[in-house]
Order: sequence, then structure tokens, then C-alpha cells
Amino acid sequence: MARLNQTLLNKVAKRLGKDPKYIREQVSRRASREGVASPAALVMWARDLGIGIASALDKLPAPLQQQLSVPRVVAPRPVRRTAPRGPRGARRRPARTGKWVFISHASADRKLATALVELLRSALNMTADKILCTSVDGYRLPAGSDTDEDIRGAILASKTVIGIVTPASRESTYVLIELGARWGTRKHLVPVLAGGIGPGELGGPVRNLNALDLGSRPNIHQLIGDLGTELKIEPERPEVFEEHIGRVIRASRAAAHPRRRRRTR
Repeated sequence: MARLNQTLLNKVAKRLGKDPKYIREQVSRRASREGVASPAALVMWARDLGIGIASALDKLPAPLQQQLSVPRVVAPRPVRRTAPRGPRGARRRPARTGKWVFISHASADRKLATALVELLRSALNMTADKILCTSVDGYRLPAGSDTDEDIRGAILASKTVIGIVTPASRESTYVLIELGARWGTRKHLVPVLAGGIGPGELGGPVRNLNALDLGSRPNIHQLIGDLGTELKIEPERPEVFEEHIGRVIRASRAAAHPRRRRRTR
């Protein structure tokens, strides 16, 4: 059985700023999802990250090289069925489907939240109805909904919650409550840092969670990869969403309080 190329594994770990052991575990998951051997999955991941793979590719056995040439299979979208009509011919109100991603953030960070939503749409091919971000047009709660009740439901039922932690959100009672509530469910929760906030500034129950920096390109690539693994979605090639990463980084830097920005000049 072919072994993982240690040099290539270390390059992926360095690019993402992660421990090689973590990368090895993620490679195993990707291999299972792609239906290929782990060495082939590692080469595919490195290729997607823009890392040179020529040397590693030459060392792969011929059967594994063939796995790289097989087109990736994308699961077809389920066919939407028309809701049944009632006795008077009126359509019944469709049941609300669960969100895949809920983005917890302060309203003052709307520009950063917008950039993050656009990145997720581009990198993970997600439809708008799978994302809830209450201050971004097109991703808000439905008109007339019970805001507190629907947000509580999203926190509990979403496949993942991304918490944007900035100077503004640290002063928001709602953001702190949302992150604490999600933490209590023991479900997937990703704190992301922006505006100069460091990992040591996380408080409450999420202080021990591994947080990613939205001002760091490798951290954003890791965020996309981790979300793809959690949601069972194959991310697009990096060049497809590279422009959106730049927008997130710029918005992240702009999220600092004016006083903090002046101090860093």
C-alpha cells in the first residue's frame, strides 16, 4: 500500500498553518469522501491549494495516478416538488428547511459578514437558502417571523455556526448568547477572528475552541476546507474564490475600532 508523501504533507500543513497530524486525519476523510486512496487525496488537496505536485505525482503508483484523472462526482440536487394543494386549491405553506450555516455577528460588522457569505457561496457552491445571516440582504429572516424564536432554532439546528468575533461583537450581548448557546449543543462551532482580535481575547465557553483569523489567507483556506469536510461539500478550486478571500481580508482589517487602527499605523 502506497504511503503518504511526507514532504507534500508538510507543505500542506505549512500552507494551512496546521499540525501534520491534523492534515493526515483530514486527508483520510477526504479520501473516503472522494472514493480514492489517501496518497491520491493528499495530491488532490495540494493541487487545490496551488502547491506544486509534480514530484509527488511521479512517485505515485500508476493505479493511484489514474484516480487523479477521474472527474469528481458532484451529487445531483434534489428535485423540488410542488407543495400539495388544500381543499380550496391554495398551496400549503412549505415547511421551513434547516439552514446549513448560521453566521453570528454584530450588526456593525455587516460588511465583513457580507464578504464572508459571498466567499462561502463561491467556494462551496452553497445556495442562498442554506445560509442565515440576519444583517445581509438575501440571507435575512423571512418577513413576519419571530426573530428570537427563529434565531434560536437556527442556533440549535444548523449544521454549523460561524461566530465572527470583532471588537464590535465582543460588546454585543446577542453574539455572546448565540455562541454560548451553540457551544452548549456540542455541535460544530467555528469562531473566526477579525479586527485585530487575537485568540487569547476569546472569552466565555468558546475560549478553548480553535479560532481562525479572517485576516490570514492560510486560515481562510483552512476554514473553507474544514467547512467542506463538515458539510460534505467538495470546495471549488482556490482560483475560483481567491478574489473573495481578498475581500474578506480587507473587511477583516476594517473591522477594528478606529482607535485600534490608529495605534497599528
